[in-house]
Amino acid sequence: MMTTADTTIRATLLFLAGMALLALLYFTRELLAPFALAIFIWLIIDAFARWMNDLSPKFPYWLALTIAVLSVVGLMVGFIFVIVDTVGDVVKDAPRYEARLTEIFSYLADKTGQENMSFATLNENFKITEKIEGGLGTFAATVQGVLSEFFLIALYVAFLFAAQSSFPKKMDDLFPNAGRRVQAAKVGERIRASIEKYLSVQTIISLMQTVVSYIGMTALGLDNALFWALVIFVLNYIPIVGGLFAVLFPVLFAVVQFDSLGRVAMLAGVLFGAQTIIGNTIQPKMMGDSMNLSALVVILALSVWSALWGGVGAFLSAPLTVIIMIILAQFPTTRWIAVLLSADGNPDMDDGDSKDGGSGDGDPKPVASL
Repeated sequence: MMTTADTTIRATLLFLAGMALLALLYFTRELLAPFALAIFIWLIIDAFARWMNDLSPKFPYWLALTIAVLSVVGLMVGFIFVIVDTVGDVVKDAPRYEARLTEIFSYLADKTGQENMSFATLNENFKITEKIEGGLGTFAATVQGVLSEFFLIALYVAFLFAAQSSFPKKMDDLFPNAGRRVQAAKVGERIRASIEKYLSVQTIISLMQTVVSYIGMTALGLDNALFWALVIFVLNYIPIVGGLFAVLFPVLFAVVQFDSLGRVAMLAGVLFGAQTIIGNTIQPKMMGDSMNLSALVVILALSVWSALWGGVGAFLSAPLTVIIMIILAQFPTTRWIAVLLSADGNPDMDDGDSKDGGSGDGDPKPVASL
């Protein structure tokens, strides 16, 4: 029987191990974040290729894989070109936006009685123009960094596909015991299925919201609508807050561009309506319980992973947390953490295992003990 002292020691060791892991993830973020992103891109490409391969027996996997790779690469390159083109348009139209900002501040000055409230005054005091120019320079450097990192990620993805055929043999070598090997394979498949479903559903949902938003922005005459559509598509992968910023950024830009607040309100209604209707009706039905994370855990995970890995961490926060939850559920010492992370108290997300495994009380049998 475990004593109170043993429990305290285990809890302390578990806490220290968690802190050490967080420190490791933070200080190795430049190495691990691109590799983690490469793994998820690999999963997306492989899932897309297998889906096309399943459509017809005459559709070979190598051809499906080639089409999937070219599609993903084409989307990434196209996104970069759209960003560069948009930066040029914003710089060219900067005087027009500055004049519009002057009108807005003049209107606010008349309403509030603050005579010194003007864009020129604020620009002189806070160096807004210089900061914008510096931000554009930083943005250009960031695009260049993304391009260089893109080739590193592509290299990771290529080697993952090259090593894919050896994964079954490595599983046999890692788990000589047949029972452990079967259980480990189930855990791996559970993780893969959850991540693939999350990414595929999130991609479809983001695409639907992007198409509706692009049509609305184009109809209302918003500048650089294609760029804002791509921003909406990417931000929708970030849980909860991503959808909010996907609406906020284009609307703020519309305030500067449009002379009529009515057009701004119409744009906000279209974008918010697309996010609300699709996000609250279609997405829950398609997503199901593939994540099985409570809303509080999603927010905490977003904060933690963003602090650790920045934008990549925010993008991958939900699937990374699901992986951790499923792995922690396999060990008696850490299973209680997985239960707290889950939305329904069943971190295994596998009813079949719950019925077959365990001691008859509905709990699956852990693969090992820490």
